[in-house]
Amino acid sequence: MAAPTDAPGGHVGSGSESESESGSGSGSEPEAGSGGGALLAALPRCPALFADAFPERRRYRLCGRVVRIAQHHGARLGVAAPVWEAALALCAYFEEQQMDFQGKSVIELGAGTGIVGILAALLGGDVTITDLPVALEQIRENVRRNVPAARAPRPRVRALSWGLDHDAFPRGAYDVVLGADIVYVPETFPRLVATLRHLAGPRTVALLSSKMRRELGAAFFFETLLPRHFRVELLRRHEEQDINIYRVTCPAPAGVLPLASHSDRDEGFVPTQAAPGMSQEPP
Repeated sequence: MAAPTDAPGGHVGSGSESESESGSGSGSEPEAGSGGGALLAALPRCPALFADAFPERRRYRLCGRVVRIAQHHGARLGVAAPVWEAALALCAYFEEQQMDFQGKSVIELGAGTGIVGILAALLGGDVTITDLPVALEQIRENVRRNVPAARAPRPRVRALSWGLDHDAFPRGAYDVVLGADIVYVPETFPRLVATLRHLAGPRTVALLSSKMRRELGAAFFFETLLPRHFRVELLRRHEEQDINIYRVTCPAPAGVLPLASHSDRDEGFVPTQAAPGMSQEPP
């Protein structure tokens, strides 16, 4: 898998450091005489670089806490594996605002590693962390690594496919909806909006952090599509990383502008390079 140009790493206000653990998948060096000795000698001695999937474990210092996150890179999880900068930007916003989720019902969409939802839980929230089924085991591992078993309520980890099974979640019952770097596949925009409309009630605040990939419709989503159904306020702009954080509230009254069917591609947005086989990976 090609490395994204905005590969995850350290971020404004969020320190991270490598975490050395036994059993982290570093593997053993090749045995002598196994073949390709000259080539292997010239390459980094890290079998994980050549594996189909390899784990990485890192520690992030967030809101006065150390959050330990496992990231299982490889073709299976794809873009769900890493901690993306937009997630760290949202965590840094929690710290900047000294946010307290005590007594709040919280749901995270497209969680990937679950770092945002886990931090919200450590800050007192009653949290549900969601993503596609393939990502759930990674999220559960990270919940186990960070949330004491005796803590109640313990974060729930559930599958959610936008626009398809959001009816399995209570309508308008959440105080806070969280999402980090979930806006980069234009075909999913109508389904994401439908899910937000289902989850959000009159008191709901959604905090969405996004890399502004304009060629993939991020600006269209936040500046044109989402305002058709919600009030959208830009809270923070990180110019260097090209990351915006938005506050989304108060769905517009029903009937003002009906949501297009899922077959109406992105309610008008067409990617600038919508070639067949376009990567689903954030560039």
